[in-house]
Amino acid sequence: MLSTRKKIVVIADQLIRMKGYNAFSYADIASTLNIKNAAIHYHFQSKAVLGKEVIIASREKFKENTTLWSSFSSFDQVNAFIEMYSNNSKNNCICFMGALGSSYNTLPIEMQQELTDAHEEITVWLINVLKLGKEKQEIEFDITAEEMSDLITSGMLASLILDRVSKHAVLDNVKRTLLKRIEKKN
Repeated sequence: MLSTRKKIVVIADQLIRMKGYNAFSYADIASTLNIKNAAIHYHFQSKAVLGKEVIIASREKFKENTTLWSSFSSFDQVNAFIEMYSNNSKNNCICFMGALGSSYNTLPIEMQQELTDAHEEITVWLINVLKLGKEKQEIEFDITAEEMSDLITSGMLASLILDRVSKHAVLDNVKRTLLKRIEKKN
């Protein structure tokens, strides 16, 4: 069973991905968990401390996922990465990078740094998977691994947002197109 502290982080993460960092309050969490605001303040002295903890938890989850995927082919690792975005969509959420990135300039400095570090970790991981996949001839693409990494992450992030406002299956279209871009042609 999750501790109250972990439950608070999980609910805050969901609220950030659904509504945005600036659109939720401790009252939203308290009502969801049926606790008093003071109980949240006991664990997190400020919203900035809680926000930073949400990013840290997301980074840890990403590391867990990449460890699980490490035995996959490069194509399957990229596919699993892309599937994370689909899972967010199924839960009516956007990714934490998109949810927080749009508010970056209004975030407390410690959250900005944590978000920047998270982006760097994701980018380095994806570039390495793409480079290794190309070396092993498991995938192919006609741009640099850095460019492909940016194309994948920005395409998925933007498609989650556009899926909310569009009547078209933007996420599915982008996902399919990106995977075709790296698929090994025989």
